[in-house]
Amino acid sequence: MKRIVLMLLSCLLLAGCVSAPSAARAETPAPTGPQGPFLEYSFYDQPHWQELTSGVMFEADLDQDGAAEPISFTLRPNDEWATAIAWGESAVILESDEFVGAAVLDLDPASPFYNLLVMVDYGSDSYGTVELHPENGRLVKGTEVFGDWAWEDGALWFYERTDFLGTAFGKRTYSGDDLHPDSQWLTMTNIPTAEELATEREDLIEFGVLLHTIRPVPCTVGGQPGLIPADTYVYRLRFRDDEQLVEVVLPDGAVAQIACAADEDGWPCLIDGVDQIDCFDNLFFAD
Repeated sequence: MKRIVLMLLSCLLLAGCVSAPSAARAETPAPTGPQGPFLEYSFYDQPHWQELTSGVMFEADLDQDGAAEPISFTLRPNDEWATAIAWGESAVILESDEFVGAAVLDLDPASPFYNLLVMVDYGSDSYGTVELHPENGRLVKGTEVFGDWAWEDGALWFYERTDFLGTAFGKRTYSGDDLHPDSQWLTMTNIPTAEELATEREDLIEFGVLLHTIRPVPCTVGGQPGLIPADTYVYRLRFRDDEQLVEVVLPDGAVAQIACAADEDGWPCLIDGVDQIDCFDNLFFAD
C-alpha cells in the first residue's frame, strides 16, 4: 500500500498538481543590475492635490539597514518658494515649490543605498530631476539633471531640452549613483517618419519639425565642408549636450552636421556668425 501511495505522489508531482517540498525549490537570484522604480509617488495623482501642502509619500529603506523609514514632502517650508524632502530626521530643500513626484530606484546595486529621484517644475514645464540618497544617516543631494525621466528597456532615460534650431527635446540614458550620461549626444524625441513626411508635411513645417532654410547654411557632410542650399527642408536627428553641434537629414537622406557658436550667455545661436533665425524661417521657440 505504501508503495502505491508513493507511486501516486510521484505521478502528481510530474503532472504539476502537487508542489515539491520548499527545500527543493531554487531560490530566485537577487538582481545584479540597476533596478527601475519600485516605489513611486505622483503629486498630481493625489486626491485634492490642489489643497495638498505636505504628506508622506511612502516608506523606504534607503540606507538598506533593514528598516523602512517614511519619506515625506512639504511645500513652501518657512514660507520659502521651495520643496522640502524629508527622510528620518533630515531634509533637503529644493528650490521650487512645484513638486511633481518622486521614486525610489537602485541605480548601482554595489553601493550601500537606494536612490530617491525627485522631480520639480521650475516653470513652464521646465523640469528638473534631483537624485537624493543617505550619507552618514542624513539625506543629501546628489546630481541634478534638467529634464524629466522614464525607466524604459531596463535603463534610465532623461528627456532634455534644446533651443538650437528651435525648442525641442532629446533623450539619452544615464547610469550610476552619480547620474552620469552614457553619451554626449541626445536623440530627438520627434523624428518624422517617411509616412509623416508624406502626409503631415504642412504640420511638420508649422511646428518647426521640418525646418526651412532661407539662405545657404554651412555644414559638414561625411567630414567634408559643405552648404545646405536656401529653400531646403531638413529635420534634426540628434544634438550634442553642449548645443554646439546638431545632425540634420537632408532631402537626399544624407546626414549633415551644423555647428553653432554662442556668447557666454548661450544666446543667440550663431551659425558661421549668422543668427540661426536668419538661416531658417520657421524655428519654433517655447517660453
